[in-house]
Amino acid sequence: MAKRSSRTTIHDIAGALGLNASTVSRALNDHPAVSRQTRELIQGKAREMDYQANHIAAALRKGRSDILGVIVPAVDRAFFASVIRGIEEEADREGFRVIVCQSYDSSERERTMVETLQRLQVDGILISSAKDGKNDLEFYRRIIASGQPIQFFDNVPQELDVPSVVINDQQGAYAATAHLIEQGYQRIAHLRGPQHQHIYRDRFRGYLDALRDAGRPTPPEYIVDIVSHFDSGKESFARLWSLHPRPDAIFSASDFSAAGGIKAAQSLGVRVPEDLAFIGFSNEPFTELITPSLSSVDQQTLTMGQRAARRAIDTIKQRNALDVSHERLVLSPKIILRASSLRNAK
Repeated sequence: MAKRSSRTTIHDIAGALGLNASTVSRALNDHPAVSRQTRELIQGKAREMDYQANHIAAALRKGRSDILGVIVPAVDRAFFASVIRGIEEEADREGFRVIVCQSYDSSERERTMVETLQRLQVDGILISSAKDGKNDLEFYRRIIASGQPIQFFDNVPQELDVPSVVINDQQGAYAATAHLIEQGYQRIAHLRGPQHQHIYRDRFRGYLDALRDAGRPTPPEYIVDIVSHFDSGKESFARLWSLHPRPDAIFSASDFSAAGGIKAAQSLGVRVPEDLAFIGFSNEPFTELITPSLSSVDQQTLTMGQRAARRAIDTIKQRNALDVSHERLVLSPKIILRASSLRNAK
């Protein structure tokens, strides 16, 4: 078996050109002390020899890598894809690169990814924490105490006092429920997400607050627990539609369950929104495409990513005072109204 060739170093380039290694290093970093002609010569030889810079070694030398590590549950979810786009846009403006890792909602894998990113000498780590409820709080407390710049977004372990960028889930749920009340719906049900996750607890609280402020009852049978997928919406609709009296509107903590409910309702000849209204949460891309289009709560994902990256970079570059860098930034959601809930639309 042939021995694998070693990677090209600046010493190899220097030897090929009869120059010293320090001149090659400066030229590869576009140092003005090296003439343009010499820089072009060295950079051309580097390409010819397939030279790849050792960013970890460079980071150790200069004390910064200009790399942000990002950990999300899954990159194929529209929510996280949009947040990552916001992070990358802000990082690009500041000359930072981004490494994205997936935890698959496993706290154990999330911890492994954090340790991997630390070994890669990233300057800062941005995390949307896994939703399995097994977060290692002491692990993160040690990281924070070490001075490693860290920024949470979206899902944040509630027991940690950490810098974070989140959406006001309670406010979004309140506004969604209030919209249904304003449209004249009287019996508003809720498809409730897993209550061990604080984001769904906040959405449930917002729903209850809106009904209470409007003087509406909250029959327990109108509250159905779901998981965030399409089939749970069908099952939940069937359960609600068997009640007497039936609900005339549904606020779902998930767009997927709301869409499943709409399809199930239509299969029985139920008119949406005339007989039954729906509003979801997250403003997934498909909400505009289904018939009728689905009203939803937009989570300001692009802004969330931009603000999280900005705060991380400011901390890295020491632009923030310590107390500011540890603040929790809460973004206001935006209600997107579409045909599924507009009974009074003309």
